[in-house]
Amino acid sequence: MRRGLAWMLALTLLVGGVAACSDDDDKADDKTDESGSDDTAADDSGDSEGGNAAIEEYCDAVQELVDKSAELQDDPTNSDLQAEVTQLSTDLGTQATDLAAEAATFTAEDAERFQACQTDFSGIGG
Repeated sequence: MRRGLAWMLALTLLVGGVAACSDDDDKADDKTDESGSDDTAADDSGDSEGGNAAIEEYCDAVQELVDKSAELQDDPTNSDLQAEVTQLSTDLGTQATDLAAEAATFTAEDAERFQACQTDFSGIGG
């Protein structure tokens, strides 16, 4: 379990660094159509739960792991739950690695959401 947490901390730092270094300064210029008008309002769906589906899936899985870890703290002798938490942690490590590889393409909101979930994930067991 500690090894998994160490990986998550390392991934958190990696993704945080990549997200901080991503190039977002030209995105406002790309939103201008041929008439020169800014069409950024057309891209806003008003849905705060939108964004990258893979990040949302990852964050949902992190929340599941947080919940199961809390259950495990209440019943540390439950070997089935222990195995489930270990498997979830391993799977999340893989998901986080895959998402970190795509971090350069994240919007600012996606990067922020992913970082928040990484923080939740790294805080498990602490």
